[in-house]
Amino acid sequence: MGGESRTPDASILRRSGRQRHIVLSRHIALMPLDPGTVHRFAMLERAVKSFAKTGRFDESLKLIEELLAIAPEDAGLSKLKARLAADLVKQATQAQKISAATEILGLVEAKLPPAHLGEDEKALLSKAKQGIYSM
Repeated sequence: MGGESRTPDASILRRSGRQRHIVLSRHIALMPLDPGTVHRFAMLERAVKSFAKTGRFDESLKLIEELLAIAPEDAGLSKLKARLAADLVKQATQAQKISAATEILGLVEAKLPPAHLGEDEKALLSKAKQGIYSM
C-alpha cells in the first residue's frame, strides 16, 4: 500500500527558475496586543483601583509592579500606565500614604521608558510628584 512512491523522481518537487524572496518593509506595523494581555491589564487595573478606593495602597504595590511589567514595548500602554500611576499617587497623597505614593513613583520611573510618555503623561507625573513633596 505505501510501498511505492507517488513521484518516482523527487526533483519535480524542487523549484527551478526564479525563487521567491520575502522582503520586509521598513515600516512594519506593530501587532496589536494579544487579547489575553489586554484582559490581564484590565483585571489588574480594576484590582489596583479597588485597593486604592479602600486605602490599601501598600497591598496594591505588588499588583502595580505586575501591571507595569505588562508589555513594556508598547508605547500606548505605557501612557495608560503613567496616567493610572499619577492618579494613584494623587489618591495616596490625599490619604496621607506618602511612602506608598513615593514607592509608586519609583516603580514608574524604573519600569516605564521615558521615550514612550507624551507631554501630558510627563506633566501628570510631575504634578503628582510635586503633590508628594508639598506635603
